[in-house]
Amino acid sequence: MDMNLIPVLVTLSSYSRGERGEKEQPVKLMCRGKLRPTKDGCMLRYQEIQQDDSGETNVQDVILNIQTGDPCRVTMTRLGDYGTTMVFVKDRRFEGAYHTPFGDLMLALYAMQVQCRVEEDHGSIHLEYQLDMQGSYSAVQCIDVSFCAEGSEAC
Repeated sequence: MDMNLIPVLVTLSSYSRGERGEKEQPVKLMCRGKLRPTKDGCMLRYQEIQQDDSGETNVQDVILNIQTGDPCRVTMTRLGDYGTTMVFVKDRRFEGAYHTPFGDLMLALYAMQVQCRVEEDHGSIHLEYQLDMQGSYSAVQCIDVSFCAEGSEAC
């Protein structure tokens, strides 16, 4: 077992805004994860567990590499059948692919806000970005993630 891994509680909230600015109902999750400090930030790994409309449980492994320099940089890797890697740096565009069992979809994002705060046993990130799928505008996405060591006063 890696002794540098810190058990953390992770709170995630995400929502999207359509072309007219209408805000969708936010998705909120709480889960446990593992935090590993790095020389320029941290690596956070957790599992998103959600039930779809049919009652089937979906599990998605997520790894966030957070670099707190100027500018802040967040790399989000989603593992599994529906996997992707996205890189967020304010005012920069990233192009990649969203992998599905049915084929890959091209995606691009333009990061409008990327905020990172990492302390010894807690931290948070805020991401706001425009998402394009297959070359067409999809929505503006907002994601807030906070994490703190289990038992920490920061929780």
